[in-house]
Amino acid sequence: MSDLRGQYESAVAALGEQVAGMLASGAAEEQVARWAVAQRNQLKQVYRGLTPPDVLALIEARTLAQYGNLVGPSVAQLRAGGKSWAAVAASAGRAGSPPQAQPAAKLTPDA
Repeated sequence: MSDLRGQYESAVAALGEQVAGMLASGAAEEQVARWAVAQRNQLKQVYRGLTPPDVLALIEARTLAQYGNLVGPSVAQLRAGGKSWAAVAASAGRAGSPPQAQPAAKLTPDA
């Protein structure tokens, strides 16, 4: 799993570099943010498709509990949380913590 996680983190970091380049070249922050979130969601789906079922179950449970869906935060959720367009774009280039780094209590239905 660690090799897969490393590949995912590298892909997300590369996305972050693309975002930084787009913003530096003067692209509109909203356009970059929307594109970056869509790209990140595609990466999630690709790598989740390669993830062992037991680990995938942890990821999906955590994501569902935190965001109310299996993909993760939408642009609207991120904006409603107070993030600027630039912050939304930048956050797409940072991988979240691996599932084993999360407290087990967050993954139980009673938590």
